[in-house]
Amino acid sequence: MSLSQSSQKMQLSRPTVVTGPTTEPVTLAEAKRQLFLAESDTSQDAELVNRIQAAREQWEHDTDTVMLTQTLFVTAEAFAGREIELSGRPIQSITSIQYYDENDTLRTFSSSVYSLNATEREIELKWNETWPVTSIRWDAVKVIYVAGNTSVAAIPAIAKQAMLLLVAYFHYSNRGDNDRPNDLRAYESLVRRFMRSSYP
Repeated sequence: MSLSQSSQKMQLSRPTVVTGPTTEPVTLAEAKRQLFLAESDTSQDAELVNRIQAAREQWEHDTDTVMLTQTLFVTAEAFAGREIELSGRPIQSITSIQYYDENDTLRTFSSSVYSLNATEREIELKWNETWPVTSIRWDAVKVIYVAGNTSVAAIPAIAKQAMLLLVAYFHYSNRGDNDRPNDLRAYESLVRRFMRSSYP
């Protein structure tokens, strides 16, 4: 790898979800309380489940976080720099780094020559190690990693409150309630507060 390559930043694709979370941070009961619906009323459960998922995905997109454990997949055209900066926080572990070598053969990069800096969300080469040379293709590098909180209890309260505001916004706006932009403004305020804070 040349000096110019070593100073470049690796350009990754947007993460693709390989394995999604097995549960949501907000329960149906919590959503119903936010909407002042009786817990025994199941007539809107299906759409509420969809809105809870949509609220989680929106929060994750807006804050570059992963609420609960997910396996993610990204690609790059080539290795560059000394680090691979990952999207989504917190990062739990690296599953694999694969690459197509100069003969266009898919290989797995040994985990003994890199480490995960979870605080900085970076995969870092160890001392005196280099990235391998790759084939010329859009998916020359493939990284699979695990991100997200390991339990609902670990999710910041600010994130759950933001999700509940979004659930209400999605739910009532769909019914023509013109007052719901207040929920959206409150949500956006929580996003800004979260991004200004020192959350990991």
